[in-house]
Amino acid sequence: MTTKNIAIVYGGFSGERVISEKSAHLVQKHLDIEKYNSYLIDIDHHAWTAWFNGNSYPVSKDDFSVIIEGEKINFDGVFNAVHGTPGEDGKLQGYFDVINMPYNNCDVLSSAMSFNKLTCNLFLAGAGIKVAKSHLVRLGHEYDKKAIIKKLGLPCFVKPCDGGSSIGVTKVKKEEDFDEAIRYAQEEGVDALIESFLDGMEVSCGCININGQAKAVAVTEIVPANEFFDYESKYTADGTQEITPARLPKERYDEVMRLTEVIYLYLNCKGMIRVDFMVCDDATYMIEPNTTPGLSDASILPQQAIYAGYDLETFFDISLSEMFVDHSKVDKN
Repeated sequence: MTTKNIAIVYGGFSGERVISEKSAHLVQKHLDIEKYNSYLIDIDHHAWTAWFNGNSYPVSKDDFSVIIEGEKINFDGVFNAVHGTPGEDGKLQGYFDVINMPYNNCDVLSSAMSFNKLTCNLFLAGAGIKVAKSHLVRLGHEYDKKAIIKKLGLPCFVKPCDGGSSIGVTKVKKEEDFDEAIRYAQEEGVDALIESFLDGMEVSCGCININGQAKAVAVTEIVPANEFFDYESKYTADGTQEITPARLPKERYDEVMRLTEVIYLYLNCKGMIRVDFMVCDDATYMIEPNTTPGLSDASILPQQAIYAGYDLETFFDISLSEMFVDHSKVDKN
């Protein structure tokens, strides 16, 4: 068996850098060392840096290679653990496509479309997926606060249209808090998306590509320590409960699993994703897909994989193995 050189890229240009680094270290810890030589690559505004045995080495952007102790390392593929830009919005994928480097997650179009919440919602709503009512406020544009509140009601959620990990999200209960919420969201992203409040159980469902087919992993119920599943509830609060399997009736649980696979296919996803939903009395609403989901010890998808019977070495190996297979050329018969 030929051992493949895998670059685990992490970091990025957003407030999700800290979580990204934790994801990368967990992935490296669980990769099969008989199959993969793994190298951590920090993607930063100023430099791309490989870390090996505690030492740093500059990465060449010409061919995405690195010289370590006098030896040039060429990578066979990339495990993308960059949450937020440029790893979740398609920018990094575009670079890898240009140099013909395989990677384990969604391509440029799928990543860009899913990362922009309004674009994703409009696209999936057209395919019959239920989403919250919303309104977009462009950076630098005036808006009619009273008209938006009349349309969506209070409370409502204001969030960056192009962000993740609940950074920049505010639950607005009073009209006088609306402008500050817009400012906060636009500080973290570019445009602000306002969404109507959905009253229900928040759940999240992972999905992975196995032999060219979307396979939902498990559904996790989220009981946040704070009023909603914000950054603190996700990563620092002790009181948050992530319950797998979610305490849903079987038909609602199966519905979330099915919807996750449908969304995976509609967005033409690859690798691992996670989709967040609100299960309400009247229907199940998609909140957002995450095409580069968190993989730290505190993240939901690794918990789901273990519940579903995978060890993390196998789960990550599935994701890496799939990127070397062109399923369009595989005989389905």
